[in-house]
Amino acid sequence: MRHALLALTALVAGQASAAPVDSAWFHTTTQALYDAVTKGDPRPWDAAVAADCIYTSEDGLIQDKTELVKSIQPLPKGFSGGITLRDFQVRQAGDAVVTHYFSDEHEEVYGQHLKTVYVSTDTWAKRDGRWQMIATQTTVVPRDEDAVPVAAKAFAPLVGTYKVSPESPSDYVVFTRGDDLYGGRDQKTATRLIPLSPLVYFQ
Repeated sequence: MRHALLALTALVAGQASAAPVDSAWFHTTTQALYDAVTKGDPRPWDAAVAADCIYTSEDGLIQDKTELVKSIQPLPKGFSGGITLRDFQVRQAGDAVVTHYFSDEHEEVYGQHLKTVYVSTDTWAKRDGRWQMIATQTTVVPRDEDAVPVAAKAFAPLVGTYKVSPESPSDYVVFTRGDDLYGGRDQKTATRLIPLSPLVYFQ
């Protein structure tokens, strides 16, 4: 009886723990997918994405496999760039695998250099004996916008106290500190206003 219980326990434990996955394969395969994006080659995505995959972009766009694969096109003339993955993590959840990573994108658009960082989570499952992506979601990592040169004299007309409406209980104070423009509820908690143009600022 004791031997039978031990054997049953071992059998259940073996069924409960899935075989370890090859983390390097997921990293390499995912990097190859992003390399294919910059090349405008949809074939790796067609092979890696499951027929029932759900894709959610950083803009909130939701696509199925057909729409996703169709959207991968060569970059327009005057555009170039690349995407590098970092901090790649792999988590096994039963018969599924979840990957999480950051993507550093650099892009040249008619001589202008653009850089964006994304964070993504993908879910993989076995389809016909091979791993395929069944869900993926990407978000832009927030960052301060790059400032454009604006002469300090342009700040003077903007200094003052503002309200969203006359009924608003709080004020928004705009003032200069050194050669920079600041804004906030008061001078103690105010933060720098980054100029995107002489009349457009990002807090």
